[in-house]
Amino acid sequence: MNNEGKLVIADAGNARIVIYDPIANTITSFTTPLMANPTGVFVCRESSAYVSEGDIYVADSAAGRVFHFSADGTLVESFGKPNSIMYETLAFEPEKVAVDKAGIMYVVSKGSSDGVVQLSNTGEFLGFFSSNKVNLTLRQQFQQFIYTQEQLDNLNINLTPPVFTSVFIDDGGIVYSSSSGLRVENIKKHTTQGTNMLAEMYISSAKLVDVAVDDPGIMYTADQSGWIDVYTNDGEFIYTFGSYLDVGIAGLFKSLAAIAVDAAGQIWTLDSENSYLQSFVPTEYASTIYQAIALYDETRYEEAVELWKAVLRLNQMSMLAHNGIAKNYLQLEEYALAAEHFEIAGNRELYSEAFWELRNIWLQANLLPSLGIILLGFIAFAVLGYADRKTHFLAPVRAVTTKITSNKLIADVLYAKTVAKKPADAFYYLKKKLHGSYAGAIAILGLTFGAYLLFIAGKGFIFQSTDLKDMDLGSIILGFLALVGLFVLCSYLVTSIQDGEGTLGEIFKGVAYSMLPFILGCVTSTLISYVATTNELFLLNVIFGVGLAWSLLLVFISISEIQNYTLGETIKSILITILFLVVILLVFAFVQMTIKQLFTFLIELVKEAFRHVLG
Repeated sequence: MNNEGKLVIADAGNARIVIYDPIANTITSFTTPLMANPTGVFVCRESSAYVSEGDIYVADSAAGRVFHFSADGTLVESFGKPNSIMYETLAFEPEKVAVDKAGIMYVVSKGSSDGVVQLSNTGEFLGFFSSNKVNLTLRQQFQQFIYTQEQLDNLNINLTPPVFTSVFIDDGGIVYSSSSGLRVENIKKHTTQGTNMLAEMYISSAKLVDVAVDDPGIMYTADQSGWIDVYTNDGEFIYTFGSYLDVGIAGLFKSLAAIAVDAAGQIWTLDSENSYLQSFVPTEYASTIYQAIALYDETRYEEAVELWKAVLRLNQMSMLAHNGIAKNYLQLEEYALAAEHFEIAGNRELYSEAFWELRNIWLQANLLPSLGIILLGFIAFAVLGYADRKTHFLAPVRAVTTKITSNKLIADVLYAKTVAKKPADAFYYLKKKLHGSYAGAIAILGLTFGAYLLFIAGKGFIFQSTDLKDMDLGSIILGFLALVGLFVLCSYLVTSIQDGEGTLGEIFKGVAYSMLPFILGCVTSTLISYVATTNELFLLNVIFGVGLAWSLLLVFISISEIQNYTLGETIKSILITILFLVVILLVFAFVQMTIKQLFTFLIELVKEAFRHVLG
């Protein structure tokens, strides 16, 4: 799309460039003898010392060249494969191209997994501007570790980085790119160093073929299957439309190949299979969103709020509208309203900013009264203690407390405090059955699981990224019990062949009674999460980490005391136990994958047999 509102189209089948004027409904074209299969075009919107307004760059994969034309279609120059040692062994098959004001070309070369090729205005190779990474799941990483290359090929595990499918440069010189593939940053808004400014952006498509950006910075993506997605300049999803259909029906696509946007916000699309153009004008819903975003950029926050409310009237479930309202309220210092809408929108980062302001206001208004109440509490506590020492009026309360704590189960559970403070002596008494019990150990493990579940599912909104309803509680419970049970069993088996003195039950009690610091760490960090912001994330991690480390240290001491080991023997025993545990888990995982593959093979075998019988 040039500044005159004309579409510049690569007509691959006829090896030419077509210029379509939608207002006058006229078509002109031009070509060059070297052109073979043009697939990508880019029009320069501004003049500089290196490019002129209206200059057209064409990527031709079959010709292996990038062509530079003037606005009237005159060939200025063409660029072939870079004459560089670094590029000597690589193919140069340009499919898409974009050019900045310095005349630097960003070229997507067919099948190149190294990244976007960057060429100077004279065609010299400058390097690869950006590249994609291979992101494997944990299961695939394990398969890569133990499987042969042939087995990996059969599993369709591709270790080659996904290739780029398109590149675009807006009027501000920002480079955008699209990629096709799973577990990859399908849309990138690049910094000058090539890193992605939208790393947390959610993309629902895995077959992106093109990206375009309008003057306000709204991003439009095209999926080969026919879906068009629209995002704000910050990467927030706005809406989607389109679909795949192997019939020439307006609004649907057989193979969506390219997308462009004119100055009026009208979207133009190209269907390569049906060989026709389609255009879409913004609806009231879309136009209102665009206006609201523009008002926010212009710092007209109150007007933007009203427009976002209008969006909510059109779509009450719009998370984008709630987020937009919250951003404007944040700028208007209406922090309570901002926090309310950020929570609805699920925006934890900006909710933290609003909550920090609310907390700061509360502290300024209530800090001195709160300190006074705390001071009065200390004074009252001291006075009550002094009076009790003189009159013993709290004796009935102490009697009730003593009666409760003297209960066998409660006393056994509370023995964990002694374990945490004096572990060496406490584990000795535990081993001699002078304190503690199996019932107490089971109760402590129950509290441990409850505290852990509270930590992973009950934190404040800022730190709770997963809802309880979305968690597989069955897997969490099974995983917790399996991990504790396997560690106890493996420790017993290892110590049995290393002349350890502890029984299976003693090891179990030792591990269970070591969990109090972990429980306190989980509960404390969870409670603090309701009054903390992201600035205090380090504090939460420290509290949880200290609790976990303390409990692991107690487990270490328990094995040493129960087995009557030296320091070196204890370290050796635990390392072998962990190794044994990892081996068992790997074996279980391998067996599970093998059974799954065997089951799949049997199903395919039965299907093949039925086909032969029925055929």
